[in-house]
Amino acid sequence: MTKKNDVKINLKKSSVAEFSKRPLPTDEELEDFENKVIEEDGNEGEIIDVPDDEREEEIEESLNEIYQDDKGKMVDVKHLDVRKKRGVFFWLFSFIIFIALIGAGIYCSYNYFYINVSTDATALEFSVEGKTEVVAGEEFFYTITYKNLSNIVITNAQIELTYPDSFIFLDSFPANKQENKRRWDIMSIPAQSVNTIRVKGAMIGNEDEVEMLLAAIRYTPANFSSEFKKEASLTTTINDIGLELDLDYLPTALVGNEHEIDLVVSAKESSYINSFRASLEPQENIKILDNSKEEDDDKTLDYTISRSGVWLVENVLTNTKILPIKIKILDKVSEKQELVLKLEKPIKDGEYQLFKSLLIPLEILKSDLNLTLIINGSREDQGVNFGETLNYSIVYNNKGETELNDVTIMAVMESDLLDFGSLKDLNEGEERCNTLFWTKTEISELKVLKKHEEGTIDFSIKLFESGVVSSDNEYSVKSYARYSVGESSEEGDEEGGIATSERNTDNNNEDNRSNIIVNAINSDLKLIETIRYFNEDNIPVGTGPHPPRVDEVTTYKVYWEINNNLHELNNAIVSVSLPEYVSFAEKERSTVGDVSYNDNLRVIAWDIVRMPISVFSANAEFSIEVRPSAEDKNKIMVLLPGSSVSATDSITESEITKKTKAKTTKLEDDEIAEGDGIVE
Repeated sequence: MTKKNDVKINLKKSSVAEFSKRPLPTDEELEDFENKVIEEDGNEGEIIDVPDDEREEEIEESLNEIYQDDKGKMVDVKHLDVRKKRGVFFWLFSFIIFIALIGAGIYCSYNYFYINVSTDATALEFSVEGKTEVVAGEEFFYTITYKNLSNIVITNAQIELTYPDSFIFLDSFPANKQENKRRWDIMSIPAQSVNTIRVKGAMIGNEDEVEMLLAAIRYTPANFSSEFKKEASLTTTINDIGLELDLDYLPTALVGNEHEIDLVVSAKESSYINSFRASLEPQENIKILDNSKEEDDDKTLDYTISRSGVWLVENVLTNTKILPIKIKILDKVSEKQELVLKLEKPIKDGEYQLFKSLLIPLEILKSDLNLTLIINGSREDQGVNFGETLNYSIVYNNKGETELNDVTIMAVMESDLLDFGSLKDLNEGEERCNTLFWTKTEISELKVLKKHEEGTIDFSIKLFESGVVSSDNEYSVKSYARYSVGESSEEGDEEGGIATSERNTDNNNEDNRSNIIVNAINSDLKLIETIRYFNEDNIPVGTGPHPPRVDEVTTYKVYWEINNNLHELNNAIVSVSLPEYVSFAEKERSTVGDVSYNDNLRVIAWDIVRMPISVFSANAEFSIEVRPSAEDKNKIMVLLPGSSVSATDSITESEITKKTKAKTTKLEDDEIAEGDGIVE
């Protein structure tokens, strides 16, 4: 402590800040303040002398304000406390203490989470990943992931998989040494580790078959004595088998006759089955005939016969080929029989996996006269269009051991949609109640039909145009042939005597009938195409001169209209190819679907993905332009060569196609446009 002018200075306790806030007045300032108080008048600005008692009171209050600290206490100005400034070591030491406190907090949090939380025995994640949709035979991986999120080791873990029935195990990573390739024994799963098992395989089964992989893990944490279990699963669908398969055969089979069933096969773009085994389940009354492939037969699949009823097919390609299967019906045990053709992919030596079962329903007939009905070149059901001509052929063949006398053959056509006024029959059969009859009067060979003698009856008839479609009508034609026999002759004794017996002429007997063909009527799709310069309201929709002039551009508006009323249509496409001198002028519009132009092919197309029967009519329009050259002068130009429409009937599954006539500059559909369409 030091003294200077009777002022005590305490260096340890003094506050420089407080002292600096209240500076000491000089003696002259105190004397002047005591003798005189200056007060300014707000109105006149005069200086007024204040009485001594009031002046002393104001001075005292002012001094009190000056010498009071922040808490309102008087400051001893005779003692000056000066505080030392904190140095670098003080701040460094403070920073180290702060960092130590933060580290301690982090350490405590870390220990709390990893010791109190991460030692949870259930802190193990288990999941399965893989494809949800595959093609039959396609190789893919199942990935099983197990994560030990705890801070302790897991011991004695065991992962077991239950594969789908159609799954074929090929390999795994890590390798599986178990015989069934289903279980992995894991001695230890380290703490805070992520591990995977990848299983390679393929699924072989029917299309749209849904299969599930089940996975389970059993484990025991190091600090537990109990065993824990977790499960996971994944569903995979076989969305395609990769092959186009079809059966071509006559649904009726005659006892004693050979019968051929053709399996039609072609590989799709994404196909993983290039070989398979085909096997036909044996039945007592059916004999499977062996038929080896001829070397120069390009229409037949490459196959070998393993044993009776088993064919090994190789090298299945994208081009369509057949596997011919020949059988013989030995006896009739029932009117209807069903054969099962199994298709299996080879897995390894002697093992096969089923991927398709095809059912072959047959109607067994026991008759001496074999009748086969063919319509439009096919023995199978098929869709036909309104107004289409049905071309019938009835092939008859005496397969019996004796002659047949007075044979009558009938063609039965069950439908109200046939126009019998359009019937064309060179044999001039008799027509009654939608049935045609031929006897020995019309066909002389039917008087005596000798053993193994055959013949053909041809005729045609048209379907009515669509007209008014009603949901109450049956829009199909069911056709079949029948026969009856008056009597038969057979050799009797050595003297050549002839015995005569009446044959069964009952028309309800199913044995005297041919195969049945049902022709479902396709939907009444119509395409209307018009080209106009003026619309129906006499408003120009075209530009330029009409009739067209040489070297000048004329535009026309093209209108397409689709009408449909019977069945829903899928993938409808209207298209037209433009002549070289006609250009697409855009301005396209459609009520459904999209109108597009392919500049390379010069094709305008209108695509409609789906057209339900609730949408009776759909419309599209676009503009075209033409610039005639000198060579076109005094000619009528073709604007469009005719548009075509194609669509798939959702009921008959047949493709419907229609085509319009060519359109010219005469504007056949525009009554308002003047001129004959000759280029000027």
